[in-house]
Amino acid sequence: MAQNYSSAHLAKIDERFYTESVTKDIQNKGMRLDFNGKNSVTIYNVDVVAENDYVRSGTNRFGALVELGTGEQTFTLSQDKAFTFSVDRGNLNDSSMVQEANKAVKRQVREVSIPTTDKYILTTAAAYAVSASQTTGSVTLATSNAYSSFLVGTAAMINAEVGTEDLVCYLAPAAHNLLKRDPEFVRDCDKSYADLKTGTIGRVDGVTLKLVPSSYLTAGVHFLFISKKALVVPMKFNSVRILTDVQGIDGAVAEGRRYYDCFIPTNAGEGIYSITT
Repeated sequence: MAQNYSSAHLAKIDERFYTESVTKDIQNKGMRLDFNGKNSVTIYNVDVVAENDYVRSGTNRFGALVELGTGEQTFTLSQDKAFTFSVDRGNLNDSSMVQEANKAVKRQVREVSIPTTDKYILTTAAAYAVSASQTTGSVTLATSNAYSSFLVGTAAMINAEVGTEDLVCYLAPAAHNLLKRDPEFVRDCDKSYADLKTGTIGRVDGVTLKLVPSSYLTAGVHFLFISKKALVVPMKFNSVRILTDVQGIDGAVAEGRRYYDCFIPTNAGEGIYSITT
């Protein structure tokens, strides 16, 4: 006799893997800018003068008098991102409530909004390093030179008087795999600082190492060094809402908007360096 088997859709969701924010701890540590009520702001920088040998006679004993100059830099917000989706009440009830709007919005933010912001910040920093000639290029990374190439970056930051204590180095799995095969790196890397949730794999000479997916870094970047004081990341809007009384729709409409940018003040920009192919 034939058997008729019943089937059911369980209220289970096949969730995707995702990456927590990898740039949260390098945002706005050196400077915060107020964009409330405006789209752009201007900041100043102030010159310094060279020291002279003091002369014990004459009228200009301290040296030639120079009027102290200033510079300015204007930042204009450019990243105005949004999302929206609807959840029809019939579809929701007919599919075990798996599209429940509150959970769907959280999923949208963690899988799309946060990675999009992180990638923009890291891409902006990498582009600045190239434009400011703060990069060592033409490096073909291998086991034999991965760690020494990393140390070139730390040396550049020390020479620029940025130091290493507030320095974060972003690297992709390919560079990390080569580092792990260098016994000197294994010896020097302090893994007591490891935090897998944020991608931190350890510290070397005060530099925090963050392992990120390859898609987060500009193609050809092996190591991207960023001081925690280098980036200004204003987030003017960061809002989500769920509307349940929208004309013409029997269900919920979710909307989200992020209005932000990543800026690099001229002097703070010395805290960015990259090692690239």
